[in-house]
Amino acid sequence: MSKSQRLIELMMTVNTKRKFTARELAEAFGVSYRTILRDLDELSAIGVPIYSEVGADGGYYVLNERMLPPVFLKESEVVALYFAFQSLQFFDSLPFKTETGYALKKFYQYLPSDAKLRIDSMKGRIVFWNPNRVQPADYLETILHAAVDQLTLSIHYDSKNGVRKRIIQPIGLYSYNGFWYCPAYCFFRKGIRLFRVDRIKQAVTTDAEVQSLPYQSVMEWIKLSEEEVLDPITFSVELSREGVRRARSEIDLDHLIKERENGTGWIKATIPKSELNYFVDLIWIFGSEALILEPIEAITYMKLKLKNLSEQYS
Repeated sequence: MSKSQRLIELMMTVNTKRKFTARELAEAFGVSYRTILRDLDELSAIGVPIYSEVGADGGYYVLNERMLPPVFLKESEVVALYFAFQSLQFFDSLPFKTETGYALKKFYQYLPSDAKLRIDSMKGRIVFWNPNRVQPADYLETILHAAVDQLTLSIHYDSKNGVRKRIIQPIGLYSYNGFWYCPAYCFFRKGIRLFRVDRIKQAVTTDAEVQSLPYQSVMEWIKLSEEEVLDPITFSVELSREGVRRARSEIDLDHLIKERENGTGWIKATIPKSELNYFVDLIWIFGSEALILEPIEAITYMKLKLKNLSEQYS
């Protein structure tokens, strides 16, 4: 076995162990004790986090932040991964944002020159754009770890009624339209609520009793929450051809549109009553290209908006 091959296999071996001795490794690889010591020094020099302890119970340990062994990828696979990482560039807040940046630099650094030129050319031709939000989401990693480890958090949440303290048990995180959201069990409301992460001003773990939640993942919550509308109300809108075209650009309306052969269309959907004003605000920007038919609460809200706007310009 060549030295380079032995170092790769040695890295793979120590990553699978929590504790080991140099003599154990020397026997396993069929080399001398001194050779293994030199190999361990080389692994440490390239960043494998190995440390040793002396004494009767001593030996070598690998820290939690272990180095993965080399993965051999085709050039096209590396380019695909590079742009997968780069697609996150417009998120001001990301879990493991520093690590993502380092990984992106490593991918680029070790590419051959012709592959770098190809990537440089692609950079100016493809962008995975997301709205750039200025509100920082400072507790993404805290929330993510709480969701994975099923812990509860004490948070300070900036709602429309001011900053309130809540105890929550996160299901997970998802990004939507440039914002991060956290569906979680709220101990105050005694039910699942959706929290926008940039409005969480403080988050620390707490010893509140963990609840048994019906959702095992964020995607499961998203799918089931779309099917189970709380406090439902029918929202009905008539759309002109231009109204249909413009509504297609709204992510929250696109899947609700029914289109006729002549290009006009309509929306008739069951939505949560608590979201009614939000949907009216979406329709508001279409002006005369949309006409709300029901419910009466939506029509009343639209008239109020028109009245306020008229008074503002009177």
